[in-house]
Amino acid sequence: MSYASTVRSTAGVVLGLLLAVAAAASAMAEDGSPTGFAEFARKGGKMDADVGCFFNQCGKQTKACFVEDGRCLKGATCLARCRGDPDCATQCFAEFGCPRLDAWLNCTVEKEQCVSVPAGTYDVRKFYAEQVPTKLKDFDVRKLEGKWYKVRGYNKKYDCYPCQTNVFKYNAADNTMETEVSLRLARLRSGGYWENTLTEKMQIQAPSDRSTLFAKGEIFGLSFQEEWYVLAADEDFVLTAYVGNNLQDAYRGGFVYARTPVLSAAAEAKVRAAAQKNGFDWSKFCIIDNACPAQPPVDYTPMSMNLDDVQDLVEWFAPGSTRGGTVKDSNGQGLQLQW
Repeated sequence: MSYASTVRSTAGVVLGLLLAVAAAASAMAEDGSPTGFAEFARKGGKMDADVGCFFNQCGKQTKACFVEDGRCLKGATCLARCRGDPDCATQCFAEFGCPRLDAWLNCTVEKEQCVSVPAGTYDVRKFYAEQVPTKLKDFDVRKLEGKWYKVRGYNKKYDCYPCQTNVFKYNAADNTMETEVSLRLARLRSGGYWENTLTEKMQIQAPSDRSTLFAKGEIFGLSFQEEWYVLAADEDFVLTAYVGNNLQDAYRGGFVYARTPVLSAAAEAKVRAAAQKNGFDWSKFCIIDNACPAQPPVDYTPMSMNLDDVQDLVEWFAPGSTRGGTVKDSNGQGLQLQW
C-alpha cells in the first residue's frame, strides 16, 4: 500500500479539522482545482465541523489525546501546522505517532465524521478506471505466501520508505489473503526510526476482474482500499501496481518484491524487462533500503508540552497570529516563514 499518500491525506484532514473547529480556515494563494481532500485543505477549502461531536460522540478519545497525552496533542498540532504537506506530515507521525492519535482520528474522522468531507473533491470511479494496469491472467496468488521484501518502489514520494516487508498468508477455507505490512520512517529531528505495522485483508479477484487482489486496511485510524495488480512474476520477484483510495484522497504506485532484501542481478534483468513491457520507466524506480539496523522499541509514553506547543495551539484559533502564517519545515527542525 502507499503509506505516504495516506499521510498526505491525514495531514489534510487534521488541518481541516482543527481549522474548522476554530472556525478559522485560511485561504492559500494558489490557483487550480483540488484533486483530493488533502489538496482541498491545502488550498484553503473550508470544511464544516460539528464541535459538539468532538466532546460528545468522541469525548473519550478527545480527552485522551488533548488532556492526558502530550505526545498525541503534539502530533495533532504538528499535522495541522503542516498545512497538507506530505513530507512535513510524515515527520509528525515519525516523531509523535501513537495509538491515542490513531484512536482520535478514527473516531472524529472515520466513525463519527465530526468533520464533513466535501463532495466532489475527486471522482474515485474515474480514477480507478484510468490507466488500468494489465494483470497476469493466470497468476496463482498462493505463490505470494510467506515473507517478501519490497526492493523497488515506483512513486518516489510514496513508495520508498526503508525496511519494507510483506508477509502473505493464504486462507484456503474462504479463498482470501492477508498480508502484514511493515516499514520504517526515519526520524530526522530526534534520530532513529519509527516502525509501523499494519494488516491488510485481501479478496482474491476472478480472472475476469481487472485486478488480482482487492485489499482493505487501516492506518492512522483511517481505512483505505486498494486494487492490486500482479503484472509479472517469477520465483525470485513479483512486479505489482496498485490503485487505492481512502475517505480523503486517491493514489497509485508500484513495487518490486523479492525473497531477499536486495534484488539480485539476475532478477533485476528479468523484472526490468517486465516493467518496461508494462509501460514503466525503470529509471524511475527507487531502491528501497532494507539494511534495517537494530533499534530500541517504539516509545509511546506520554510527553509533556512546552512553549512552542502553546504557540501551535494559538495558531489553531488564529492562523498567522504568532508566526505570520508559518509552517514547520519538512524535517521538523524549526519553521519556515510564509508571509
